Amino acid sequence: MHSPCSLNIDIEWHTLKNTLQQAANEALGKRKKRRHKRLLILWNEDIKNLIENKKKAYLGYLTTRSETDKIEYKRLVKIVKRETRKIKRQCWETFVSRIEHDLHGRQINAYKIIRNLSRTEKDNLQLNPIVEHAWLDYYQKL
Repeated sequence: MHSPCSLNIDIEWHTLKNTLQQAANEALGKRKKRRHKRLLILWNEDIKNLIENKKKAYLGYLTTRSETDKIEYKRLVKIVKRETRKIKRQCWETFVSRIEHDLHGRQINAYKIIRNLSRTEKDNLQLNPIVEHAWLDYYQKL
């Protein structure tokens, strides 16, 4: 009698992996990758340097476990948070002002944003929201 299992563990692993991937693709489907990666506006050299200094301070704290290194690390964490909040606030204010002061008067950017917010499809995944009367019918039947 022939056993369906192979004696080679690598062949078994590839068979199992391919079977699991195929079943997951059939059950869940595949998700398309985003075409345009948006870079963070707030990421600049100052933030990059602050984060590198914070990481170095953390590594220094891990090696020495001294209280002064811990205090220095916490101070740098606060500075990084404060600076990123400041830059995010500035980016948000420029974004809102750009929408408010559209030169053409048609507010194209605002309409695009509103249209994207009201879409049922997010990241190429189709969402099927259940309408309110369907819920009411369902609970009445229970």
